[in-house]
Amino acid sequence: MTATTYATYLHLDELLSLQRPLTPVEQQDLSDSERLFIVVHQASETLLSQVLVDLRHIEANRCGQRCFAHRVERATWLIDGLEGQLTLLRHALRQEDFLRFRERLGSASGLQSEQFRQLFALIERLTTADDVHRPVNPRHFDRLSGAVRRWRQTHLELVEYMIGDQPGTGDTSGIRFLRSRLNGSSREQDETAAHATATVAELRPRS
Repeated sequence: MTATTYATYLHLDELLSLQRPLTPVEQQDLSDSERLFIVVHQASETLLSQVLVDLRHIEANRCGQRCFAHRVERATWLIDGLEGQLTLLRHALRQEDFLRFRERLGSASGLQSEQFRQLFALIERLTTADDVHRPVNPRHFDRLSGAVRRWRQTHLELVEYMIGDQPGTGDTSGIRFLRSRLNGSSREQDETAAHATATVAELRPRS
C-alpha cells in the first residue's frame, strides 16, 4: 500500500493541472494574469461547495443547536473569504491585463455557475421557512445574509473598477444591471444569481 503524502492526499498533480489560460504562452505576462483570474474563480467555486455542504446539512435537519450555530457561522466565514478573494483580485489583477484577455472568455459566463444559483435558492428557503424543529437563532442567519450582501457589494465595486460603463453579459447594461439588482430580494437575485455573485458573469464582453 502506497503511503499517503501531502501531494497525494490533496491530488496536487491533478489540481495544479487545471489552470489553463487561453492566452498564448508567448505572451507570458498576460497568460499569467489570466491564470490568476482562473485560480481565483476555481478557488471561489471550491469554497462555495463547502458553504453548500453546510447549509444543506442544516436544511436536512441533521443539526442540534450547537451544530446549527457552528455550520451557519462556518458558512458565513467562508462567504467572507469569498469577498476577500474579490478584493485580492482587484489588487492583484491589473485592469489593463484583464481587458486584454477578456475576449478570450468567449461564451463562458457566471450565469452558467450552478452553485451560485443553488446558494441563493438555499438561503431563500432557510430564511423564510417556519420550521419549529430547527434550532433557529435569527442572529445566525442575519450574519449570513449580511456576509452575502457585503460579497455582492464588493463584486459590484470590482466590476465597476474593471469594466466601467461597458456592456455586461446576457444583453445586460453591465454595472447598471448589477446595481439595480443589489437591493432586490433573494428570490429575484436567484433568477440572475451569477450576475450578482460570480465575477466572470459581468466581466465577459458581449458578442
